[in-house]
Amino acid sequence: MKSIRVALIGVLGVAAAMLAPGTAMASGSAAATAPALSTVSLSATTVGGGTPVTGTVRLTAAAPAGGFLVGLSASNLSGVAAVVATVPASVTVPAGALTATFPVATFTSPTPESVMITGTAGGVSTYAIVTVVSASSAANGFLQILPAGNGSGIVTSQPAGINCVITLGTGAGTCGTFFPAGTVVRLVTAARAGSKFAGWRGTPGCGDPSRITISANSTITCQGGFVTT
Repeated sequence: MKSIRVALIGVLGVAAAMLAPGTAMASGSAAATAPALSTVSLSATTVGGGTPVTGTVRLTAAAPAGGFLVGLSASNLSGVAAVVATVPASVTVPAGALTATFPVATFTSPTPESVMITGTAGGVSTYAIVTVVSASSAANGFLQILPAGNGSGIVTSQPAGINCVITLGTGAGTCGTFFPAGTVVRLVTAARAGSKFAGWRGTPGCGDPSRITISANSTITCQGGFVTT
């Protein structure tokens, strides 16, 4: 009987060791640290054709020994292989690292085209979007005046470019023009006899018409006008 009890205690001890909380935690910890693809990001979201872009893939945990392979592809928003941007077939995150970079080549496009740069690994896919535009669009932004009011006056700009004559809410002359990206433009108003400037409407990018910063490949509209006195 004594030998049977000893054997039974031994069996129970082995079973307890197999179900020990430490063993379960270790197994869970190993699963938690297994890496997966987290994000794909790009150094720029809008570029002129021919401008290189750097892409980055990020993992949820450090890559294992031998590295972590991420497949790459470039397609337009309808899923067709992109013509204006290309990527290598894959990128490997080195062992122990969280990220790796890869080149995105872009090509001249007469019209804006958005491209999805997709990373795929372990059943997970994620993407970032780059819009390729013409070189001139990438270097300039458009500023325009939207006339309003029942009076008359003129809106000009510093530096020169805008020269918009407003009469009864209708604009004539140069009410819109391109400026190089990064230019800070000041709008100046002058009412004609019998009118006064009514003010600006706070449209996006035109919160302060005395200091408008031009962005590449964008249009800023400032709405203002004159009323009779």
